[in-house]
Amino acid sequence: MKKFFLFKRKDVSASSSSTSDNGEGLDILAVATDSLAFMTASLGRVHIVFNDASIYEDSNLLDGESFKKTSVSVACEEGKEASVIESIMRFVSSEKTTTSVMRFDAATNESTVGAINTGSFSDIVSEVKQLPTIRTTQEISRRTFIDTTGDVGKDLAVTTIIAGIDFGLGNIPVIDLNETGLSESGGNVNGWTNAGSGSTTYNVSSGNITGTIALDTNTGRANNGLSTQAANIETTDNFELDNTYIQEGAFTMYAVIGRSTSDIESSPTLGPLVQGTADSGAGATFMFAKPLDTDDYAFKFSGEKGPYIAGQSSNPIIDANLPVSDMRTAYVFVIRRDDSSNIFVYDTTGTAVASVPFSFRTIGNTSADVIVEHLGGGGYGQKFQGNLARFGIINKDIGASAASQLALDLTRKYTPIS
Repeated sequence: MKKFFLFKRKDVSASSSSTSDNGEGLDILAVATDSLAFMTASLGRVHIVFNDASIYEDSNLLDGESFKKTSVSVACEEGKEASVIESIMRFVSSEKTTTSVMRFDAATNESTVGAINTGSFSDIVSEVKQLPTIRTTQEISRRTFIDTTGDVGKDLAVTTIIAGIDFGLGNIPVIDLNETGLSESGGNVNGWTNAGSGSTTYNVSSGNITGTIALDTNTGRANNGLSTQAANIETTDNFELDNTYIQEGAFTMYAVIGRSTSDIESSPTLGPLVQGTADSGAGATFMFAKPLDTDDYAFKFSGEKGPYIAGQSSNPIIDANLPVSDMRTAYVFVIRRDDSSNIFVYDTTGTAVASVPFSFRTIGNTSADVIVEHLGGGGYGQKFQGNLARFGIINKDIGASAASQLALDLTRKYTPIS
């Protein structure tokens, strides 16, 4: 009798995928038991590795790279790791099992093995790799034989890294306003250079800055909340792009915002960072969060005259009730809209913490254009405050796994040590 493992992280949704480099989006995985390669354990987790369970039959890798085998990490009771491994071994080797499926289900908290803990989706992490790993660093590799013109083997140093973040070939942002592009005079920001493929078209020139926006170079949790310098945007300030950006269809947007511990205690809100023009009948665009609200991610697309489209967060966006030592001060947001106009939000954990299903209603349309004109209060009565270190937009949906990894990469770069 053929036997299988079934690993279920969440119920299948529009964000589910068939591969993942870090577990995000890979919600169900079934593997034949005869593909089992080996098992190991760490405290409170069992790690199961499989042979011949990847999506690629052939791979062209650069020197020092390898594809990791498909693997699943499952939480269990501490001290019971060995007994869980033994239970799996008995299931695989026995010819008298009453079932052909060993189930690990975090969606229903039901598992065939008694010592397994599956009360949370994070208790099951399945990885079917899309990208190889650099063996010396154990980091994901996005290097390629193919350069930006499509030639093979011409330029292995093709630039996919912008200000410390490797976006990978094909995912280069059109707009990437990062901390290295901030210019200043007298301690105040007087311009922002776009590092994305849109180049100078989407710069912020000195004449397009409203208010006095300080260049905050005092890093750390008690200062700007970040590990790098940032633009300190108050509620009456904003940057205006030199040219309005209009995005149809699928996209990926990201931002890094810092708030000091004292900021969080006094005003634990952000407001809508992205604000678009209402000129020429386009309608206003507002994105990221409602003013005075820490529970919902909020969106309003071109032509929308109704209320915000809200995606309720599984956790407070900013949690002011934590002890100061536990407060997060670097906030990372990655938003993707897929080809079906479903919207997903990823935070510092790399997890999809909110979603909005496709809607084509007159009020609440998720498929309309994104209009990006202002960062900060754009003159439409919507206020934003925070230390902005990075903002960008990619003119495609990069997918669940890449969006999750982008959120994690941004978190590693911008989270202060102290």
